[in-house]
Amino acid sequence: MSRFSIDWLRLRESADLAARDPALARRFAAALAVRGAQPLQLLDLGAGTGANCRALLPRIAGDQEWLLIERDRDLIAVQGEEFTRWARRQGYPIRAGGGDITIDAGAARWHIVSLPLDLMEGRAAIEALAIDGVAAAALFDLVSEAWVDWFADFLAARAVPLLAALTVDGRRQWQPPWDDDAVVVGSFRAHQARDKGFGPALGGAAPAVLRDTFAAHGFAVAESDSAWRLGAGDGALLAALIEGEAEAATVASPADAAAIAAWRKARLGRLAEHKLGLTIGHCDMLALPV
Repeated sequence: MSRFSIDWLRLRESADLAARDPALARRFAAALAVRGAQPLQLLDLGAGTGANCRALLPRIAGDQEWLLIERDRDLIAVQGEEFTRWARRQGYPIRAGGGDITIDAGAARWHIVSLPLDLMEGRAAIEALAIDGVAAAALFDLVSEAWVDWFADFLAARAVPLLAALTVDGRRQWQPPWDDDAVVVGSFRAHQARDKGFGPALGGAAPAVLRDTFAAHGFAVAESDSAWRLGAGDGALLAALIEGEAEAATVASPADAAAIAAWRKARLGRLAEHKLGLTIGHCDMLALPV
């Protein structure tokens, strides 16, 4: 599973980067700038290989100390390699080893370390951290409403801003349509709602729950569309999505296995003909303490 996760996260990183809302990221950076901390203490939840941190590092001014929380040690193990490849492409000197990464970006220094921690079981450890800002990407569809309420309460008590990027919102539109799209999408959504270790997962309801919960905790909330719009140039990503969606739908609805297999074959056929597109809805959200 970890090997698949690493390959999947590498595959999706460019699509995520293209879909993100740069305006919300700039507002997040501006909110951090007025906090006056040197260096900034920043937290990335469910960090994976560190893609969210890499997307934000150049947008935030000054020295930064990032703590990347990820429970999968295999993903943590490749973070140094991923940051090294990225930094060299950007022309940044980097030192990486032993789970400790330092990047020199002109006058600024970026220091990144990882913490292997389960976000449900490790809440007490998270509450003990001194932080200036929190970021997360493609996380909140996995958690429960109760976890979001705890998280909003934690950030409200510290008056800390949050940038939540690429939260799934339930939209999934294949082009062209196919007869069994509704069967597969429905079964896939049922799989998304399964318990991922936090209680019933929010799935496509996550953006609305985030917005309402953080607003109720006194944050000013702004949202923006960050959908993937995939086409002929995204063949490898589309192939992975077809396989993953068919597998998850079959697990959720084994009685529809034959229809799902036919759907998979048809979608892969369209992909081979370069006649397949897909829109997957995501939402970026910025929550600022007021």
